[in-house]
Amino acid sequence: RGKTATEATDDIISNHLPKLKELQLSGEIHVNNIDVFCEKGVFDLDSTRRILQAGKDIGLQINFHGDELHPMKSAELGAELGARAISHLEEVSDEGITAMARAKCAAVLLPTTAYMLRLKQPRARKMLEEGVIVALGSDFNPNAYCFSMPMVMHLACVNMKMSMNEALAAATINAAYALGKSDTHGSIETGKQGDLVIINSSRWEHLIYQFGGHEALIDYVIVKGKVVYQNERCGI
Repeated sequence: RGKTATEATDDIISNHLPKLKELQLSGEIHVNNIDVFCEKGVFDLDSTRRILQAGKDIGLQINFHGDELHPMKSAELGAELGARAISHLEEVSDEGITAMARAKCAAVLLPTTAYMLRLKQPRARKMLEEGVIVALGSDFNPNAYCFSMPMVMHLACVNMKMSMNEALAAATINAAYALGKSDTHGSIETGKQGDLVIINSSRWEHLIYQFGGHEALIDYVIVKGKVVYQNERCGI
């Protein structure tokens, strides 16, 4: 508060990140990723580069917000720095998409934000055709107050023209990839963490096809192989 973007950048690099490294080494906290909101009026491309590189230098994975409201060349920057993922990307350039595909940098698309802010839709089809790893997220925050990943997948299919198979993969294994956790999470495989939902339907597509009311569709939520939620109508 009360700082210019340049002053805030200097403070983050000189004070906050060294303190974070110290706390990590002591075992007091554990942080995997570094994020910056690369946008006009927030952090410009140069400030974003400096912060992300400083975070990478202390072992953090780059996972940041870019190309949301204005074309900032965030995608090109992320690909250059070896970012694991970039979120939003409503204003990404063709060159940025190509760069992300080559760098295996995931695009985390947020249909709820585009819907609520009336932004143009991220070009999911172009990204998929170019070979970008596309993930989906809810962007849960006061501006996009949505917990529901089924709703996110539904919006991705309707507004971003993704298939249901693509949306499911984007919300599971590709989302895990975006966090650097696809070796242990994101799909039902031997040796991975047992996280899954069991639904009251003969077809998984109903999780996306159904528009709302998912509490009636989901029978069980299982985390680490243990039932953490059971619909009242079900018995174990």
